Parts: sequence; structure tokens; C-alpha cells
Amino acid sequence: MTRTSPPRPVINALRLMYAAAALAAVGIVVTAASRGAIRDSLRQSNASRPAGDRLDAGELQRAGDLAGNGFLTMAIVATVLWLAMALLLRSGRAWTRIVATVLAVLNVLLAIGMITRGVAGMAVVQSVTALIGVLVVALLWQRRSTRFFDGPVSHGGVDAPPS
Repeated sequence: MTRTSPPRPVINALRLMYAAAALAAVGIVVTAASRGAIRDSLRQSNASRPAGDRLDAGELQRAGDLAGNGFLTMAIVATVLWLAMALLLRSGRAWTRIVATVLAVLNVLLAIGMITRGVAGMAVVQSVTALIGVLVVALLWQRRSTRFFDGPVSHGGVDAPPS
């Protein structure tokens, strides 16, 4: 027996994953454009620290570069992960929706961090991405989706072995 085509909730989740990948790609541009805002945020945070705990100009520069590069790397990885998860989800393997759920939770936590300590543009992109992640998870755990994931798995055109 071969796997049936994905039900509507899984198809909608796939579409949302592609949208999230596109949004994460936009996040790469927003992050690259936000380097100055990241440094400004670090300067403001540094100014509020006690005099003995403040970073000097060189340390601030390095911290700004590190934060900017870290956020840029996360945006690139997010783009790749959204695309990879969408492609893997089509296989119907149950573990893909578990991984998608974990990634959605991480997106929500990152959005909270961006909202409370990040740059406005990055916070907006991450918040929308997190919302998409929550919608994807809701779609993937619906009853119709569960039946699809619990069915036999296709292995490159060869029927799945009987259980």
C-alpha cells in the first residue's frame, strides 16, 4: 500500500512553510540592514551599566559585529530549515512534524527575545515568522494530518514494508 496524497491541512502547512522561508529570506536583508541599529541598541544598553562594567569602544564594536553576524547566521539557517522541513514534510514521515513543532517553539522564543531586546524591524519579521510557525503546527497536528502521518511511508516508489 502506498501513501495517499497529503490532506488539505498538510498542503496548507507546506504553503505556510514556503511563505515562512520567503519571510526568513526577507529577514536576512532586514538583519543586514539593521547592523547600525544593533550597535545603537548595544551602546544604549552599555550606557546604562555601572561605570566599571561598561565596554570600551573596541569591545562595543566587536559585540555589535558578533550580534549582527549571529543574527544574520540565524536568519540564513532559518531560511534553509523552513525549506528543508517543507521538502521533508512531503515524505509523510511522522518525525518531520515533531521537528517542525520544535522549530516553531524556537521561533516563538526568538520572537519574544526580539520583541523585548531586539531591533524593531527584526522583531516584526520574527514575530510574523513565529505566528506562521504556530499555524503550521496547528495544521500538522489536526486529525486529518495525523491519519496522513500514521499511514504507510513511501520509500522512493517502493511500498513500505508491512508493520
